Amino acid sequence: MTQDQVQLVQQSFSKVAPIADQAAVLFYDRLFETAPQVKAMFPADLTEQRKKLMATLAVVVNGLGDLTSILPAASSQTRF
Repeated sequence: MTQDQVQLVQQSFSKVAPIADQAAVLFYDRLFETAPQVKAMFPADLTEQRKKLMATLAVVVNGLGDLTSILPAASSQTRF
């Protein structure tokens, strides 16, 4: 990614961060709408899952300037 692209992604994410829970709800609603078969892979109560998703995205987005620093978070085999 170019520095301009990194900056655009980070600026976009900064607009989503204040509504992180709402954004995560929208994400999972859309995921389950388009791929209902994956819903069984997630807990019934997605509260913690939504927090993990947004926290992981924050680490990745904030680390885009130093890709080696985000590889562990971006490639984690644990669920978000």
